Amino acid sequence: MTWLVATYEPTALFSLKDSQATSAAGKSLLVPSPYAVKTALIDVAVNWQGVAFAQEVFGWLRRLAVRSSPPRWACVTNAFVKVQRPPKNAEPGNPFKPTVAFREYIQFRGELRLAFEVSGLKVDQRQLLSELLMRLNMLGKRGGFIQWLDSAELSELDATFVTHTGDPRTTLSGAVMHYLDDYGPKMTWDKLSTFTAEKPDRMVVSALVPYRLVRSSKRSTLYQRTG
Repeated sequence: MTWLVATYEPTALFSLKDSQATSAAGKSLLVPSPYAVKTALIDVAVNWQGVAFAQEVFGWLRRLAVRSSPPRWACVTNAFVKVQRPPKNAEPGNPFKPTVAFREYIQFRGELRLAFEVSGLKVDQRQLLSELLMRLNMLGKRGGFIQWLDSAELSELDATFVTHTGDPRTTLSGAVMHYLDDYGPKMTWDKLSTFTAEKPDRMVVSALVPYRLVRSSKRSTLYQRTG
């Protein structure tokens, strides 16, 4: 088994709402989901070489296993923010109404790593994936910037990576349970596109994120990576 691992330095606050959360209470995941990572790479491909190239990338990227290794420290800030939401009863000339919603923003300290299982890819596809990862500069909510540092191939992942259902279990001194979404087996380009009415095919997996809670208050929660 071969993993292509890209390392990044988070340079801004990260937030990625759980796909099962409501719009009024947007608790954030502590790591980017495989769905979010693949979609971000498709966005990079569209902006780099156009839609036809992105469709070609989608063909082999959608089946890849993706695992992430979170930074050493994560501080989750709880915030109530003003948002604009369409009213239940539409009013002419007033399409949105201000309201308040709960959001979480994460300040990371340390390196974020993303791993892709590339054993089934051709040499030119691995090279393309490496170049896409070099161009990836944002994950999660808009403005969640990251800086690429380097890439390397590994034969196995260590205990700092998230463990999904079915993965070989790693002994952890602590972990946080998450439900992460990924592309389902029926995912197509039309289902991914926001220009069609088709709904995306999401597959949800349970995952253990190697973090332990260090300190918590009504304003923030501090986690330390255990791997």
